[in-house]
Amino acid sequence: MIFLILFVTGWSAVGLVVWIGFSVRCKAVGALWAAPFALLGAVGAGALTGVIGLNVEWSFLGAAIGSAPLCGLAFRAWDAWDLGGWFASWSRRDRSR
Repeated sequence: MIFLILFVTGWSAVGLVVWIGFSVRCKAVGALWAAPFALLGAVGAGALTGVIGLNVEWSFLGAAIGSAPLCGLAFRAWDAWDLGGWFASWSRRDRSR
């Protein structure tokens, strides 16, 4: 059980490194939106490399490769669908009721 926790933590760390790279490139616009997608891609790809039979060392490379497309798509969705404006409207709602 401890090894599973350590692997998931390692894959998540790799996913966060990819997420930081995308965040710096996009000037942190939509970064919090993309963080869960980066972690999901990293853990999913890291686990998938073990399932298909590759060595443990390859799972961390797989985590980086799997995290990048999901993180990039999350940043693109933020821009394409103007999610910043949509979430900002939540803070402007009338809460006097």
